[in-house]
Amino acid sequence: MKNEFTVLPKGLILFFLWLGLLAGIAVRSLMIVNRINPEAAVWIWRFAMSSYFIFFAYRYLITKRRRGVILRHNLIEQIQNAPGLDETARKGTLYILQSVIRSKELFNYAFISLLSLIALIVDFFV
Repeated sequence: MKNEFTVLPKGLILFFLWLGLLAGIAVRSLMIVNRINPEAAVWIWRFAMSSYFIFFAYRYLITKRRRGVILRHNLIEQIQNAPGLDETARKGTLYILQSVIRSKELFNYAFISLLSLIALIVDFFV
């Protein structure tokens, strides 16, 4: 079993960051590019949707992994019952852990990733 606590290499994290940023820039430049060169706009659209699909699928997997670690290891209960922990540190840590568990970002990431994939599929068949 691979180590569930391994953080991805910095270079890979930066790759996903830049992929997401470039996709956002691409989507926001579409209207201008479409006026200048409609053929280029089609390829920018495809780049943006495929990049969004990859980026948000990555975000989904990372968030799912974080939630899994919190739940599998009962981290919320562990922090609640940890003796000798400063009360401010306890509250802060519980806030972070509970916000990861309660957040709807998994749904958001899955939804955006799926819509991006559907947009690409429709684009290729229309």
